Amino acid sequence: MRTLDCTDLKCPLPLLKLKVAINESSSDRLIRLVTSDPISLRDIPAFCHRAGHRLKSVSDGEPHEFIIEIDN
Repeated sequence: MRTLDCTDLKCPLPLLKLKVAINESSSDRLIRLVTSDPISLRDIPAFCHRAGHRLKSVSDGEPHEFIIEIDN
């Protein structure tokens, strides 16, 4: 599982970094995204739904943690 630490980055940077990580060649199908931006709680699930990726878990605590399964 890859970890993207996007704490202290404001939207849309966490989402853009997630998109770059998804497009990189990697055998990892899971990405752990960590962000402190509360807008990510809206943007990341919406992106996963539209792009067909599975959002396996979301933590509401600070920082926010998303586990995303990539649909290749």
